[in-house]
Amino acid sequence: MTELHSEAENIENVAQTIMGAFKAKNIQAGEVLSYQELYPYLQERYPKYKDVQKEAEHHLAKLAWVTPAPEGLMLTQVGESSLAETNE
Repeated sequence: MTELHSEAENIENVAQTIMGAFKAKNIQAGEVLSYQELYPYLQERYPKYKDVQKEAEHHLAKLAWVTPAPEGLMLTQVGESSLAETNE
């Protein structure tokens, strides 16, 4: 893994990893990705995620890609569309 140069890059990378978890777990708009499923995914792919996880979640919420839920993160239709665009 390359050394990251800024906290902003770290936040963006964690945000992308979170969106990757939605894709890997085949989560659809309106469904919740539980933290119980998300944390092992992040730990495996981005071990330093804890440093900026909340900021990354906030970033994704501001983009309207996810909505916080008590047990995890809910994928929005905007987030699902964004994931579909990355497949093309």
